[in-house]
Amino acid sequence: MDMPGAQELRRLRRNWQAERDSAALYAALADFARQPVQRHLYRDLARAEDRHAAFWEQRLQSAGYPIPAFRVSARTRCLIQLARHLGAGFVVPSVITREMRDSDDYARQEDARAGGLGLEEHGHAGLLRSASDAGVGTNLRAAVLGANDGLVSNLCLMMGVAGGGASTATIMLSGIAGLVGGACSMALGEWLSVTNARELALSQVDPKAGSAAADPSVLAAGNAARAALVSFVLFALGAIVPLASFGLLRGAAAIPGSILVSCVALFFLGVATSLFNARSVLFSGLRQTLVGAAAAAVTYLAGRLFGALMTAGAL
Repeated sequence: MDMPGAQELRRLRRNWQAERDSAALYAALADFARQPVQRHLYRDLARAEDRHAAFWEQRLQSAGYPIPAFRVSARTRCLIQLARHLGAGFVVPSVITREMRDSDDYARQEDARAGGLGLEEHGHAGLLRSASDAGVGTNLRAAVLGANDGLVSNLCLMMGVAGGGASTATIMLSGIAGLVGGACSMALGEWLSVTNARELALSQVDPKAGSAAADPSVLAAGNAARAALVSFVLFALGAIVPLASFGLLRGAAAIPGSILVSCVALFFLGVATSLFNARSVLFSGLRQTLVGAAAAAVTYLAGRLFGALMTAGAL
């Protein structure tokens, strides 16, 4: 069992590492930012995180602990590379999530509350929301969720049919139907959502204000056809993963092959979600895999039960 001193050391080092990581990330974002306002913002945030890191260094020294050598975490290195190639806005949602989590963590730590660190972290999140373009990151999050919906729903559908003892051809047919039907349903839902939002915005435009097409509220409603197409493609990309194995493998290898490929894809989708939920890469990947696999197992067992009842003549 850990001694109180060991727990305290881990806490101080964890806080120190998080602040040093944040400072390194903000410094990199400042280098990548194209607009002077954002560059200035990120540099101010980097300096603030350096002050927080110094606070924890002082706490470590006061407790008689050595200051560890700093190495940028794998998560922060990943975010820096994404920002380098795709822009700062791509990682802003993840940074905001991290700031809010740090604020919550500090609210439970007496020394952090006394130093005002939690309030400052909360303020950082507010600054990022108001001054940064988080649209790209938000779109990525929607893309990951759309692909995940397609993968999990079609995997569950196909495993349910497989559990019922259906032939490979029937399982493939159900997968194709699930891909096309699910993608069409998602596209229709997105089209209706955007269309209704646009119609609502148009109904609220002042006729005396000029062209409705130029009104910001109308522009913000978006393009219904484009949104529908994106939803269709994202769902289909996810749904094709469990189906592809049945096209490449034959016989008894098809079902386990589909499960294996789907679990790998679920893990990587979980890794992608770690950019937004401030969880570790391993935790996010494993959680996504386990939840998706559990859902597929439930539908497989439901299919087995239904198949057994059909065989027994109960249905």
